[in-house]
Amino acid sequence: MNVKPIKIDHKDIKQAIQSGELYFQVGERKYLLMEVEDLKTSDCYEVTDTEEENQLLQALENDNPLLSEEEINKMLGQ
Repeated sequence: MNVKPIKIDHKDIKQAIQSGELYFQVGERKYLLMEVEDLKTSDCYEVTDTEEENQLLQALENDNPLLSEEEINKMLGQ
């Protein structure tokens, strides 16, 4: 997978991304928003924030059942 940055110039899209929501939806597809400080050419995301690293490790080590959309929205406070 080759990840290439894209520049967003559309005002409404910029506002949607900067709204603080955790994901956005286009049609039936939902996309998770993640801020990436530095993306190296290795196509790997390097975790530099200690809290983020702890959350990712906890998620990987725990049982991760599939959640319904309702459960996800409740967790996101929606």
